[in-house]
Amino acid sequence: MKKLLSFLALTCISLPLLLKGEEQLKPTAVEREPFSVIGIRRTMPGFCRTWEVVKGDAAITEKIKALSGKFFDLGLCNGFVKNGDEWWNDYMCAVEWTGETPEGFERLEFPAITWLKFDAAGKISEGAMFKVWKHINEEYLPQNNLKKVFTTMEKYLEWDEAKDHSIVEIWIPIALKQDETRN
Repeated sequence: MKKLLSFLALTCISLPLLLKGEEQLKPTAVEREPFSVIGIRRTMPGFCRTWEVVKGDAAITEKIKALSGKFFDLGLCNGFVKNGDEWWNDYMCAVEWTGETPEGFERLEFPAITWLKFDAAGKISEGAMFKVWKHINEEYLPQNNLKKVFTTMEKYLEWDEAKDHSIVEIWIPIALKQDETRN
């Protein structure tokens, strides 16, 4: 098993996956040193609701722009929580940050870890990013015996609803699944 774990020490690998007649997912493995983010975190029903909160609050928007020089460019999925019959998304809109945590923001620390970076680009209305997520979760990770080991991250390079276009990097912190049948 140690031989398999040495796979994680590589700084750049490529594990393509054919998407049922579509283009291949070609993630890049990236070793990152520890880093921090600050942002607004909410647990809400459905997807993308935290974005509605931050985009709809001028005070939050102005404060993050004054502090970082930009609007939130990261979306962090901390998982889902069952609330009655619904699944609620624990999500954070964030920016990378090296200073003290400003009042009104939450901080999340990431350890040194191996990430797989996937590119998702295309029409927002056609769910370009969500299609890549589906393939990651239902095909890529299981086929490559990998699991998520920490909060996942979406880096929004472009998200233009008026032009119906997006370019997003999906970052997955990974480890090899342990064979549960072995002792």
